[in-house]
Amino acid sequence: MKYQVLLCTIVCTIFSCGNDSGKTGSIKPLSSGKLNNITIVAEIDLWEGESGAIVRNTLGETLYGLPQDEPMFDLYYMPVDVFSGFARKNRTVLQLKRSENSEVNILTNIFAQPQTLIEVKGPDDEAIARQLSLNSAAIMTALQDTEVAEKQRRIGKSLNKDKSINKLFGLTLNFPSAYRMAKAEEGFLWARRDIESGSVNFMIYELNENQLDTETSLLEQILSVRDSVGERHIPGPVEGSFMITEKSYQPRMTRTEIKGLQTYETRSTWELANAFMAGPFVNYTIHDPENSRWIIAEGFVLAPSKDKRDYMLELEAILKSLEIQN
Repeated sequence: MKYQVLLCTIVCTIFSCGNDSGKTGSIKPLSSGKLNNITIVAEIDLWEGESGAIVRNTLGETLYGLPQDEPMFDLYYMPVDVFSGFARKNRTVLQLKRSENSEVNILTNIFAQPQTLIEVKGPDDEAIARQLSLNSAAIMTALQDTEVAEKQRRIGKSLNKDKSINKLFGLTLNFPSAYRMAKAEEGFLWARRDIESGSVNFMIYELNENQLDTETSLLEQILSVRDSVGERHIPGPVEGSFMITEKSYQPRMTRTEIKGLQTYETRSTWELANAFMAGPFVNYTIHDPENSRWIIAEGFVLAPSKDKRDYMLELEAILKSLEIQN
């Protein structure tokens, strides 16, 4: 379900390390919880009312760009009286609370670290539901950023030491040691890790600054370039097959930033020309004006009949770690 979103002021409070009673100098316990899992804390009437319905329809909405329907987040309801002790160590928590004031607070590291706790307050179910609707985009962004950061933290425990990306493009990229280089040559790199039913992949290539025109249809240009790159570099299992953008799935492009650089994010699905195989991809087209170029960093997944959401989070975390070494 899609929503019209109107952003209002968000009250963001960032707490430094300290214990739950506000004393300084102690270390918060490590948070817990699976990636893409959100704990919803609320009184039962709020969870079963309009507020709960909005939470389920927004945070549980289908993630765009996947060939099968998968929710953005898995939601786990918890009554208020159970939210204590170990339960407070959950990494991502959305709490619906009755209060005289209507507001949204995005808090960090309150009971554990890293942790994002989002409080949505109002005097009644209708007021809380209104705050959820008005601030759904900001709430979603906070939760997504938390999950990307957590995945990056986990990736950092065992990094691949290959220097090909730095040598070819003057970039650093943090990715797991399980990945291997499938192809590394002038102007193009493809890395992959094998999984039980397929593979998780990313590729890096670059264009001269004048090869993309932001004044015309940038999406069409990005897709045209990636199709030509797929034909040259990403072959399929049968002769004459190669990766292209799936024609029947409408790509979605949004503007964002990676390390302060203007970036266009495109999500859709890929398929093989002249063969039967498909999967999701996320493409980041990054403007690097100091070097008069565009950097294209793309991740794609092959996992037939398997859930792909968490693999896409892994690729997003990898690609968003990209930095230019000047």
